[in-house]
Amino acid sequence: MVSWWVIWLVIAIIMIIIEVVTTGLATLWFAVGAIVAMIMDLCGAPLTAQIIVMAVVSIVCFALCMIWVRPKLETLRKKNIQRTNADRLIGREGIVIVPLNRTEGKGQVKVDGQIWSAKADADIAEGIKVVVKSIEGVKLVVEIAP
Repeated sequence: MVSWWVIWLVIAIIMIIIEVVTTGLATLWFAVGAIVAMIMDLCGAPLTAQIIVMAVVSIVCFALCMIWVRPKLETLRKKNIQRTNADRLIGREGIVIVPLNRTEGKGQVKVDGQIWSAKADADIAEGIKVVVKSIEGVKLVVEIAP
């Protein structure tokens, strides 16, 4: 029969592999719980105690991660976002300078003196005023201005 410490080690390794692949802090706490249970088995603790401690350690690690680690990682990730100031165009009016073709997703608009590639849900002719609704990649998504 296989020793329980081997099973706990396999569970920990699987959880770590899943964590490395997903990088979403999804299974790390189960790996920690499994390692603690493995150590308990090596010290001679009964299986019931190992399972209970594995569950408790996993829950505590999950709570600590959600309360302390994840917010710090989110803060670091937000610091690395590079703003392009293109979002300032949302809500601005422009004028179609190359007709917008909804099926091909082609056309151009001039907003604040700059020419942008644009697309719309409807065909829009040259010279029509439009308003910027959003930005998808390097294209403005526009609709006819009210």
